[in-house]
Amino acid sequence: MRTSGILLHITSLPASTGVGTLADVDKFIQFLHESKQSYWQILPVTPTDFVNSPYASPSAFAGNTLLIDADELAKDGLISEETLLNSKHARGNDYGYAIANKEIILREAFANFIRYNPPEDYTGFCHDNRYWLDDYALFCALKKHFHGKSWLEWEDESARMRHPDTLKFYRNQLSDEIDYVVFTQYIFFKQWAQFRTKLQNAGIKLIGDIPIYVSYDSADVWAHPDLFELTEDRRPSWVAGVPPDYFSEDGQLWGNPLYDWEAMKKDNFDWWTKRVGKCSELFDVLRIDHFRAFDSFYAIKYGELTAKRGHWRKGIGYGFLKHIQDSFPLLTIIAEDLGDIPRSVLELRDKCGLAGMKVVQFAYDGNPNNSFLPQNFEEHCVAYLGTHDNDTTVGWWNSLNDWQRQTVFNISGIQGSEHICHELVKQLAHSRAELVVYCMQDIVEDDTTSRMNIPGTLGCWKYMAKRGDFSHKNAKWLAALTKESGRSK
Repeated sequence: MRTSGILLHITSLPASTGVGTLADVDKFIQFLHESKQSYWQILPVTPTDFVNSPYASPSAFAGNTLLIDADELAKDGLISEETLLNSKHARGNDYGYAIANKEIILREAFANFIRYNPPEDYTGFCHDNRYWLDDYALFCALKKHFHGKSWLEWEDESARMRHPDTLKFYRNQLSDEIDYVVFTQYIFFKQWAQFRTKLQNAGIKLIGDIPIYVSYDSADVWAHPDLFELTEDRRPSWVAGVPPDYFSEDGQLWGNPLYDWEAMKKDNFDWWTKRVGKCSELFDVLRIDHFRAFDSFYAIKYGELTAKRGHWRKGIGYGFLKHIQDSFPLLTIIAEDLGDIPRSVLELRDKCGLAGMKVVQFAYDGNPNNSFLPQNFEEHCVAYLGTHDNDTTVGWWNSLNDWQRQTVFNISGIQGSEHICHELVKQLAHSRAELVVYCMQDIVEDDTTSRMNIPGTLGCWKYMAKRGDFSHKNAKWLAALTKESGRSK
């Protein structure tokens, strides 16, 4: 079945609270419905890091509490109307404002929550999520106790090394802060379930995103050091990245600790199974970032300053992926297979029956057989003009030289450049791909100032859509294209 959807992260929804939240989803859901879209694709919804990246989180399981709907808390009597109104004075995307105000809101809500006679669903939530929630709540409380330092730098070595008596001591000493963290996660997942119901009622499926690696400074590595390649003092021995290429002479040094796959085999990949299981509760479809690492991954010695001196290792492969698919048969998985990809990665993807990704911005190199050209797509793929890591299509077009633009004209057959973005959107819609996903910026023909991310740089993740972007005019145009290209629901 031919379908289509839109990529727009929740933080990019128009809002007056610093970032978009679950309070701001209704108008976009209506836009998706009116424009006859079947999917909404978002970025990871785990907590972000200190530069606001959703791909570097202190937890592989927790929800990003910045997304919590404060209006709903006011309706439930957990915060005052005054507190609610005071949180709505941001102009555009402002993470600093959002973080400070959400902290005030959630602390007040926690103070008004009946902790000693909690609702039944709260008790059930704590029980059902204890496999990750207990460690995450203690990790957050300890991180605050040690003034936000990475767990490797905590002054109490026994806390770093998780001595049982020390953990028991801190669970007692920091019990209020632990309860606060648990409460915020309860609220997030309760509201997320309500959000999913809204999508289901509108007939829209949600595409989520999972980074293949986790951050070193995370509850996961601290709580499960045996599952990662760490030294005796629990520093990484090897870290992840990618080697030098045309775009980067030093490569990319990500710094994530590598998995100890042999250790993970011993309990039948329990941590990974639970991680994907949590994703299956949140999303209908899961995009796995950097899928190639299951086939082969790049290892760099910890302490290296660049990614030049790494080496490739064989990944965990088909058996693991088959286990995940068998465990969650209703979860559709998309393999992010972009970049310098060897044939073995594509063979692994195809053996698992997974759809890969196509990005049209990578297509116009002068080769008419380029697999990213819309006319060359196979049916079983998910196709984009660009993703969150690319420039907007207008920004990309403006960056091309005359020869590159002429190449686009020659291969695409497009005659003029006045609305080149919409012409390429049309070609994407009419391609053979089973699913095409448009960035919201391309629906409204935004330029590079609306780019979401530039990999390897700071100051990203700030794009916020304008309220007028979800207009009836834009929905009508997209609905007509969706019907014309045979992608209507």
